[in-house]
Amino acid sequence: MRLDFMLVVFLIILLFWQNNTKKEEIFESKKQEIKIQKALPIDVAFEQTKAGEYLNDIREAMGMNTLLHNSLLENASQAHADYLVEHHSSSHHEIEENRGFTGINPIDRTLYAGYESMSVSENISTNIRKGKDSIDGLFSAIYHRFGFLDTGIDEIGIGVTQNSEKPEDTAFVYLMGNSELTALCHQKSFTGVGKYYYKICQDLEHRSSKKNFDKAKTYRQKTNPKIILYPYENQEEVPPAFYVETPDPLPDYDVSGFPVSISFNPYYFDKVELLYFRLYDAEDREIENVRIMDKDNDPHARFSDKEFALFPLERLDYESHYTAEVSYKHKGQAHTLSWQFTTKIPKEKLLVIQEKKAKIHIELNESVLLYFKPLHPHDVLESIYFPADISLERLDNNTFKLTMNKDLGDFEIKSGDRVVLVEVL
Repeated sequence: MRLDFMLVVFLIILLFWQNNTKKEEIFESKKQEIKIQKALPIDVAFEQTKAGEYLNDIREAMGMNTLLHNSLLENASQAHADYLVEHHSSSHHEIEENRGFTGINPIDRTLYAGYESMSVSENISTNIRKGKDSIDGLFSAIYHRFGFLDTGIDEIGIGVTQNSEKPEDTAFVYLMGNSELTALCHQKSFTGVGKYYYKICQDLEHRSSKKNFDKAKTYRQKTNPKIILYPYENQEEVPPAFYVETPDPLPDYDVSGFPVSISFNPYYFDKVELLYFRLYDAEDREIENVRIMDKDNDPHARFSDKEFALFPLERLDYESHYTAEVSYKHKGQAHTLSWQFTTKIPKEKLLVIQEKKAKIHIELNESVLLYFKPLHPHDVLESIYFPADISLERLDNNTFKLTMNKDLGDFEIKSGDRVVLVEVL
C-alpha cells in the first residue's frame, strides 16, 4: 500500500517560466537550477516503538486488548520492510528472484522467520516518516483498519526501514498473530476420535482438535468489546480525509471523508442486520453524500458479514464535531446506538482555498495552514511549485503548512490548475 500523505515537494523558484515540449519547468533566474527539498533521516528504532505504542493506545482507548511484542513476527516484518525499500515496492507479495526474498506472501515470510502458526495478517504503509502518521494512515484505510481492530489478535511485530540514499523511501510493516493458536502448534498432534483441523501450522500434518482450535481462536475475542466503533466514542484529532488504499474501496474517488465503521465481535454475534448508518455534523444536519459499504457491495470482497462502513464522499471539516448513528437488528430485536468524535484542530491559522485561483495575505515569520478544499473527487495536489526560500510542509494531499522566514515579496504557489497568489504584509 502506498499512502501519499508525505509526498516529496519540489522547491522551485518562480522567477522565470520556460515551456518545454516534454514538460513544464520553472527555473531560478540566476543559477538556472531546480532545488529539491531533501527528506531527512528518521530515527527508525524510535518510530518503530512509537507506532506500536500508538496502536496500543488506540486499542486500549476502545477497551480492546493491547498487542504484545513478538520477536519472530518482528523479524519477518523487518525483512519485508527491507525488501520493500530495496525494490521500491508497496506490495504484500515478494518476487522470488529478487534479493532479500523471504516468502511470496505474509504466511510464507512468518513461517520462514520461525513463527509456526499460519494465522497471521499484515498491514503496510510506505513513504511515511512517522510511526503515528503510519498508524493514522492505515486507520483511514478501511481494509487495513479492520486488520488492526481484529478481536482475535494479541501479538505483533513491526519492521521499519528507510533508504539511506533516498530517505523519502520508507516502509512500515506490521504482522499480527494469535499466541493461543501458535501454542497449539507446540502441542502434541491430535490423534483421537472426532473433528480436527490441520494445515494450520508450519508442520502441515499437525492436527488440533476442533474443540481446542475453536477455544484458542475465540480466547481473545471474548475479552474484547461486543461492538467495535471507529472513530471511537469521543475520539479527538480524527483526520478529516481518506485518500486511497490498495485495494481501493472507493476507486472512483481520489479524496473523500474519513470513513466511520462499526464491526460486531463474532464471539457475541452470529448474524446481524444493518438497518441504517448515518452521520450528522455539529448542527445536527445529516450528511447525505455518503456511501454505505458492507459484505454485499464491497468491491473487493474483503468485508465480513459483521463489518460495515460509512464513507463521506466529501472531506470532513477541520475542528468539527460529528455524530454517527447506527441501527441494527440482532436476534429479532432492533437496537440503535450513537457516538461522537471530533476532527483535527489546526495548531496554526487555517486558510481555506475554495477557488482554482485565489489570493491570500500572510505576515513575515508567520506560519499558516493552506487547505485546498477539493473541488471534485480527484482534486489532490501532487507536484507543488513555489519559491525555494519558503517552507511548505505537506500535511496531507490537500493541506500544507506555509512558513515565511524571508521577505521575498509577493509570490505564487501552483499545482495543476490551482494557483494561489501570496501577498506578504
